[in-house]
Amino acid sequence: MLLRKNSTIFFFALLLMVSIAGCRGPREVVPEVRPLSTADIALMELHNNRAEFDWFSTRFSGSVDWEGRTHSIAGSMRIRKDSAIYISIAPILGIEVARALITPDSVKLVNRLESTYYMGDLKILSTMFNADVDFYMLQALLTGNDFPHFRSDQFILNEDAQLLRLYADSRSRKSGVGQPIQQLITLDPGTMRIRTNIIEHKQTGQALRADYKRYETIGGRLLPAELQLLFADKSSRSNLEMVFNRTTINVPQNMQFSVPSRYTQVRLTD
Repeated sequence: MLLRKNSTIFFFALLLMVSIAGCRGPREVVPEVRPLSTADIALMELHNNRAEFDWFSTRFSGSVDWEGRTHSIAGSMRIRKDSAIYISIAPILGIEVARALITPDSVKLVNRLESTYYMGDLKILSTMFNADVDFYMLQALLTGNDFPHFRSDQFILNEDAQLLRLYADSRSRKSGVGQPIQQLITLDPGTMRIRTNIIEHKQTGQALRADYKRYETIGGRLLPAELQLLFADKSSRSNLEMVFNRTTINVPQNMQFSVPSRYTQVRLTD
């Protein structure tokens, strides 16, 4: 069986890939604002204030606009840092309809509505996000962090009274693998947490935008509470909005993933 972009399994896979972490009901954080003078200092402050954790767990609800239709979604997400991202979609009476397990080198998906499953490499992430997205980028997007495996010497800094703006016309991975990205990060100068993260590929016109609308302090760390993700290319546009609750960090989670023997395997096609 083939997995095509307009199929039901691809729709649920898209939902699984773009879930976001955080918690509902944040308390306002108003720390002292410190003046910054260079991109290096801004990046250092950004990294010093990043969300650190070994384990992360949250429940989410929200909506997705995809192919001209709006769908409600809900479920749960668990992350073991740098190891695995587990997402379960259960929008109707808590009954699971889809599940995903993403690791640094593989993606596994189960669609319980169609009794199908997918197992493959990370190419499916790039297809879903309309961008060259890997595991570590996805983990960072879900937790409001910068990409730790990308070079940090390619930014320029602009600032005003409201926001700090870090812009890189061509930011590449430290390993040299993959295509460089054009990136704009806007920072809250009080918390030094990301407000907006925009990634573009100039040659293809593909773009991914993350807007962090709220943060909350969880275990002494500011984590996203509400996020909007926009995916666009020259011919299509999709939007996901998420709100989160019952968030915990550093509590070990069950990441079990199994596929019933009667399910049919699908594969991704262009």
